[in-house]
Amino acid sequence: MSIQAMASVIKAVGSQTALAKILECTPQNVQRMCATGHVPPKHVLRIESASGVSRGLLRPDLYPEAAPTMSEILPSSEVSVESGNPSVNLSSTGGAQ
Repeated sequence: MSIQAMASVIKAVGSQTALAKILECTPQNVQRMCATGHVPPKHVLRIESASGVSRGLLRPDLYPEAAPTMSEILPSSEVSVESGNPSVNLSSTGGAQ
């Protein structure tokens, strides 16, 4: 819900009129979105697709920043999924005899 985000959208698509055509709405509706920074939920995904501006920037109340994944939290030295070191002791599962 940012006026700056809408300015980025307009820059990406070319004009408010171009965005109105993409959204199949009136130019006045687009002008209102630009003036207030409020994007109706029904337009968010189409705007993101057309402009590349993140849905989280357009409507952070609806699309909050994603929580970090474990691979982002843990240092790469602690993540051993692909290192061949199983995280389960095979002797405890009957796998190593």
